[in-house]
Amino acid sequence: MKLNAIFLGLFCCLLSFPADAADAGLRYIKTRGKVICGTDTTSKTFAFTDEEKIRRGIDADICRMFALAVFGDSESFVLRNIPANRIYPALANNKIDIMLGNTSASAQTEIGTNISPIDILYYDKQVFAMSTPETPPSSMEEFRGAKVCVLQHSPYEENLRAYNHRFGLEFKILPFATSTALREAFYLNRCDLITGSQIYLRGLAAAPVAKNTKISILPEEISVLPVYAYADRGNPTLKTIAKWIINAPKLAEAHEITSKNIDGVIGVRDSSIANLLGINGGLWKKFGLQPTWAKQYIAQYGNYGEVYERNIGKDSVLKIERDKNYLWDRGGMIASQPFI
Repeated sequence: MKLNAIFLGLFCCLLSFPADAADAGLRYIKTRGKVICGTDTTSKTFAFTDEEKIRRGIDADICRMFALAVFGDSESFVLRNIPANRIYPALANNKIDIMLGNTSASAQTEIGTNISPIDILYYDKQVFAMSTPETPPSSMEEFRGAKVCVLQHSPYEENLRAYNHRFGLEFKILPFATSTALREAFYLNRCDLITGSQIYLRGLAAAPVAKNTKISILPEEISVLPVYAYADRGNPTLKTIAKWIINAPKLAEAHEITSKNIDGVIGVRDSSIANLLGINGGLWKKFGLQPTWAKQYIAQYGNYGEVYERNIGKDSVLKIERDKNYLWDRGGMIASQPFI
């Protein structure tokens, strides 16, 4: 009887210890005092520091959400450059907490690594770009046999190879290991076309180094790319927390709460909105987060639509139409969940 009790006690310890050890939740983040977000900092597309030392870009504003939610300080974050093919080791080794931007999901990524998608940040497209020609091309057939630069071991390369096979265009595909090498090869005219995400390529077209060459984005679309935030699968608590943080600005837009009217949102009867804005502060506290962080964030940076338009939409240099990034009831594919 005593022996059974001893074995039962040991068994319970073995069950509880790995879960506690593996699932750090917010422990490392709070101990460090900053949230570390992975992104592409090699161009002024996803995240960059401007002349006034202010961090700009869609990923900077998304990372601010996590910083404000955890610490109540929208500047308590670090942006770290992580190539798309180095996400897994970066998350596994705690080099970053969350991976953002320029990262679409794939079955191979989910089954072959320990990284897990949290939620959709936005939808992107894979397109082609080229140095602006004197006469615009009328068909992709004009690029038969062209040299095409692409990021190596990425979904963009796989999609390009499938596209090339499907249409028999006999592309000479030139893969490059990093975004920097890819960009430099294109600027040096080593390829006729470059392919990648629309956001990234529009960023190249708007970059100062590209002004002399004038880059054009071709209308041809290879695929639609749902861009996710990623976390380590071994930290499900962090993944859950991050999912609800990402949901917050979407939910605000769904209820037409903006940076301009949020201070006038009073007398809320909808429990989901009361929870979101911290009027009923208990739910955010259960996540270990600041109870009014979402209200502060929306007041400073806006809801989902405002953040999108400022960074990659009509109010940005990229001028990318929202298209699928409208909310589902306004013709898009972005959806929010009630916070109850």
